[in-house]
Amino acid sequence: MISSLLVHTGLGLLLGFRHAFEADHIAAVATIVSRERSAWRSGAIGACWGAGHLSSLLLIGLPVVGLGLRFPRGLDAPLELGIATMIVFLGIGGLTRSHGRPIHSHSLRGLGRRPFWVGAAHGLAGSGALTLVILATVPSRAEGLLYLGTFGFGSILGMALASAMLSIPLALSGLSDLVTTRIARAVSVASIAFGLFYGATTLAAAISGHRLS
Repeated sequence: MISSLLVHTGLGLLLGFRHAFEADHIAAVATIVSRERSAWRSGAIGACWGAGHLSSLLLIGLPVVGLGLRFPRGLDAPLELGIATMIVFLGIGGLTRSHGRPIHSHSLRGLGRRPFWVGAAHGLAGSGALTLVILATVPSRAEGLLYLGTFGFGSILGMALASAMLSIPLALSGLSDLVTTRIARAVSVASIAFGLFYGATTLAAAISGHRLS
């Protein structure tokens, strides 16, 4: 029993950590930290994303895994399309901010509010698939809940590291505000392009799956 709990704890942490590095997560957070020159602040922003992600996983996962309720079928594609749209708008917002002077005086509370809700949206979109995997592979509800929590905690650690890594080049290079703004603008354009691509592939997969069913 104890060995099984340890396995699910370790597996949840490892897969949650890896989950944070998925392309859509990085694309969303990159637009937020693209002008941060402090790896510590960027890491804290990433941790806020992870906290939001964990909140959504618990909100959806506790009733599904703990009470045996069913996640509504057919919601995965609309939620993923919502994520794609959010990434596009984050990129547009980054372009709008990049026209102004870089701001370095935000409080951490103010900086963390937006990534928290972005992470919550990502967690909501991924909850259906994750809870189905847990129900199919974990023998007991207690172990399923443990896996769910450690997965979310692993995603906090992973996104904190990923966000810090994104800011290390700016922190070490000593680039001017103008160059930093141009980098932020390029990141925003890349985020918009990825969001459009992600939305198109999600829509194509949904249409294909509907035809097959």
